[in-house]
Amino acid sequence: MPESSPAQLTLRGRAAVPGVAFGPIVIFQRGKNIVRKRKITEDQIPSEINRLEEAILKTQQEIRRIHQKMKEATSQEDAAIFDAHLLFVDDAMIIENVKRRLREELLNIDYIYHDVARQYAEQLAAMDDPYLKDRAADVTDVSGRVLAHLKGGSTGSQISLEAPSIVVANDLLLTDLAELDRSLALGIATEHGSSTSHVAIMARALNLPAVVGIRDLTQLVSNADYALIDGHEGLLILHPTQQTLFEYGQLEHRRRLFEESLKTLRDLPAQSTDGHTIILSGNIELPQEIPLLKEQGAEGIGLYRTEFLFLNHDRLPTEEEQFQVYKSVAAAVKPHTVILRTLDIGGDKSIPIPRATVDANPFLGWRGIRLALDCEDVFVTQLRAMARAAIEGNISIMFPMIADIQELRRAKKIWHTVLSDLQSQGLIDDRHIPCGMMMEIPSAALMAEVFAPEVDFISIGTNDLVQYTLAVDRLNERVANLYQPAHPAVLRLIKHIIEAAHAAKIWVGICGEAAADIRLTPVFLGLGVDELSMGSVSIPRVKKAIRSLSRETLRPLCDEWLKLSTAQQVLQQLEEIAQTYYPDLLV
Repeated sequence: MPESSPAQLTLRGRAAVPGVAFGPIVIFQRGKNIVRKRKITEDQIPSEINRLEEAILKTQQEIRRIHQKMKEATSQEDAAIFDAHLLFVDDAMIIENVKRRLREELLNIDYIYHDVARQYAEQLAAMDDPYLKDRAADVTDVSGRVLAHLKGGSTGSQISLEAPSIVVANDLLLTDLAELDRSLALGIATEHGSSTSHVAIMARALNLPAVVGIRDLTQLVSNADYALIDGHEGLLILHPTQQTLFEYGQLEHRRRLFEESLKTLRDLPAQSTDGHTIILSGNIELPQEIPLLKEQGAEGIGLYRTEFLFLNHDRLPTEEEQFQVYKSVAAAVKPHTVILRTLDIGGDKSIPIPRATVDANPFLGWRGIRLALDCEDVFVTQLRAMARAAIEGNISIMFPMIADIQELRRAKKIWHTVLSDLQSQGLIDDRHIPCGMMMEIPSAALMAEVFAPEVDFISIGTNDLVQYTLAVDRLNERVANLYQPAHPAVLRLIKHIIEAAHAAKIWVGICGEAAADIRLTPVFLGLGVDELSMGSVSIPRVKKAIRSLSRETLRPLCDEWLKLSTAQQVLQQLEEIAQTYYPDLLV
């Protein structure tokens, strides 16, 4: 580190992978993929298709090699992320589209493939679901490799590290990270990306501290600048002082000791000091996530998003294909339960439904239960698969995006018809399969007492409930500060839902990101929520918070918090509680 350093500068982004690292910066800039358009003749079509098939084959071999490399560096479960890449490589919908345009337009196949893949990635990037949005990077990653083979260029990693360094980039792709020299990479910081991206998941598996979403990052730093990356708080501190480095050293030591102590809670219940127990379960998108859930002590799956089954097919998944996946998930999670959420996806061309169109405003458009009720054949196929899988004895189902009681009643009527048909066919018995609903739209929340008697449970989807209540797009960085789960308006709706559910003698859970926020744990416990479902890594911390609190002490405080005027006032009160009862979690 130079003797005379510039002034310390703290850049704030979003925490993606916890951990702290210090070292010089290496800036990675990916070159633009310029593909020139040229005309071909009809007799060149077979050779162009042959070039594409060879490029796809080489890309598949390349990804399998990377998969094996990551399997050796991490685990089979972590390396399974590359399964999605393999599916994208020979995605029949993309390839057939390329071949059709090749015959119609008579242009070189590099240009057409690049254009089709770009459009597909843009469709994914425009989707409102953050999980699906993140898949755009995977398409860009895979198509970039296919293009490189088409052009005869190199596809190897372009990130050259000669010494231990922090990698800074506008964005990183999964294969960039996989081919990075792990022995020299200290951490990563990017302008774009998210904590749910495959890059973040892989960085977590590699124990590589990461911060994403630092605005104008690559313009604010230079190669060889020294920086400290704080993946806990989402900070990149440029030119840290000796005092900052000392304080972080002490802090990191205490964090390591504390993380070790959390492991002792794995098999203990999430029970408050006065004996009130909350079920802590996990949210998953892929069956490969189940081992990590178990490792963190999750009591089942509170939200299994089934969308991924539909996104990686050039056709709709069959009843049998869905049945096998749901059944295997249910078997793997025993002795606990799994809640299967029916298809919750927007009206978008990326799903193979002929009636799908692109909505001008997908947040308010044709998605969730609206799409399911309009496409009853698709809905029935999924419900049949779920009902058959329920033979495992631990499956519940729930419907997303219910805004009106008529929607719930129509969905339930179809569900009961499916059950009756399967029973008459001798494919299932007459056991009761719990049927619930997501409560994520203010109209339903305000009328929770109407919905509650008609379902077996309610799961509050705070991600959508917050953004619909406050009219804030949580993915829009310009208004991200207005996305406030602690807003009194949101908390009053949650209180109303919980009271309505308990009056109807059913349980109520929360499965949005707010469930993992330990600052909000006191209010959820005090309001009487029965279950919290979250990403697996947050479970030990939330359990520790619950085991530090008394529900009876919090109940009267909740009434006072909900009378406050702003989210800031509520958070101030909640942070005082957290500071009093579990200050070690705030470190």
